[in-house]
Amino acid sequence: MNPAISAETALKILVIGPSRRRLDDLMTALAEAHPGHHLVGRLDRAIDLPRWVAEVEPDAVIMDLDSPSRDTLEQVCLMSESSPRPIVMFSQDGSSETMRSAVAAGVACYVVDGLHTERLQPLLQLARVRFEAWQALRDDVLRARQELQEHKLIEQAKRRLMKAHKLSEEAAYQALRREAMAHRLRLADVARRLMEST
Repeated sequence: MNPAISAETALKILVIGPSRRRLDDLMTALAEAHPGHHLVGRLDRAIDLPRWVAEVEPDAVIMDLDSPSRDTLEQVCLMSESSPRPIVMFSQDGSSETMRSAVAAGVACYVVDGLHTERLQPLLQLARVRFEAWQALRDDVLRARQELQEHKLIEQAKRRLMKAHKLSEEAAYQALRREAMAHRLRLADVARRLMEST
């Protein structure tokens, strides 16, 4: 994961927006906010966004749109699944439905009311903080899901050993544990092998 943004951190930034004039204004604001920020890509539209992000590996993505289309939000969602990055989206669309859709797709900061130079660096910092919090929560959920699946697998393997060898639950568990220690494997891996072997 990329380091947290501080006032001194220079970022590689991918910028997306249909208006050349507004993109130029954005780049000027970016240079004023932090001279060290480096533009790694500039796109008119969010087509193939996951591919672009994987290719140029930005630290953050800034989007400047009148209103994010369904296709744009779909690209943001795909990018958030494959190569998640903090996203700041400037938009003229202040509807709560659009904001909800953008945040659900993976936008960390949705900003209505235009671009102001002095706001850009704090917004990038806020996007990063929110992004890190979301990633930590997502990792916790994935870890909990994996632990639950492994627990179910171990329980299934114990039941199979209990039935096949007329063992008590404790004896079946100890048999799995001995096998895991003998082969230096995790208990879940031994259980998986057992379930796949028959």
